[in-house]
Amino acid sequence: MPVALLCYPEGTVGASEIFSRFKKLHIESYPSGNLEFAKSLQPEILIASTRLIVDSKAVEKFPSVRIFATVSSGVDHVNFSDLKKAGKIFLNSPGCNAGSVAEYCWVSLLYFFSLEELKSKKVGLVGFGNTGKAFGKILSYFGISFVYHDPYFKEFSSSLDAVYQCPILSFHVPLTKSGPYPTEAMFQKKHVTALKPETLVLNTSRGEVWEKLAYQEILSRSDIMKVIDVYSEEPPKKELELFLNSTRSIFTPHIAGYSQLGRLTGTYRLAEKLAILYGEEPLPKIQKFMIFSSDLKTEFFLSEEDRQLREAWSKQDWEYFERRRNHYPIRLDMGLIEV
Repeated sequence: MPVALLCYPEGTVGASEIFSRFKKLHIESYPSGNLEFAKSLQPEILIASTRLIVDSKAVEKFPSVRIFATVSSGVDHVNFSDLKKAGKIFLNSPGCNAGSVAEYCWVSLLYFFSLEELKSKKVGLVGFGNTGKAFGKILSYFGISFVYHDPYFKEFSSSLDAVYQCPILSFHVPLTKSGPYPTEAMFQKKHVTALKPETLVLNTSRGEVWEKLAYQEILSRSDIMKVIDVYSEEPPKKELELFLNSTRSIFTPHIAGYSQLGRLTGTYRLAEKLAILYGEEPLPKIQKFMIFSSDLKTEFFLSEEDRQLREAWSKQDWEYFERRRNHYPIRLDMGLIEV
């Protein structure tokens, strides 16, 4: 009986150690971003980043693939209707980096405010799914009040207008373009204009949930503090000068969820699903695959991450954005969210 081939991109945290435990799957890695090489291997299982649009074109391009997968939680790059018609499967790791993003948001707050200052403020969360809840747990632990808007959790949800009026505003919604509550371009220029001076705004969800005019407006306001990890265009070449000249700002290259635990959990949860599908032995606990020593620590990394990104942008090194993401070092978690 032929052994199914699983291909994953190099740099996938924990992949070699976790997937090597499989006995019924043959494992191969491929250079990150080199999908042509992955295609030549004719895998049955293709693990790729969310940069790969998984639709009818992908099905046609990778005829050997039965299972498309990612070690992240996002699904806005997937056309499930196309996959269903073709009899293909998509697997991901929902909520894998929720704690990682929550800790990123927490250190972002501490970058601009002291703990005592934060206790006198209210945080507004746009979205109360996995990351919103994780961030809410941290806020509650430190005695900081928050409200949230989420149409899927209506019982305690505040109005969106009320959340937008909070002195700290953080986005935690998936990107949806249809359905009853689309989030694409939900944050508009008029909302930015209405923000009070000294508001802190964070976006770690998806760049497209802000309309482009909102980006331009918020970058131009020196009386607003901002922490931006995601962009409508990655990297944001067209608004380069606005970003470089923006003050009271932290910019990072879409790595909020890239702590060790956030990335390792993505690989681990996907491996758990594949183990069930292919009848593999259960995996040991995730702690077996963790390391506990690294120079990069979540509580101290923000300003340096921002400096490196700005330096790359000033040199118009557009490859830096993906290079940093694809070869991101181990960033130790703070431990505020349980494994």
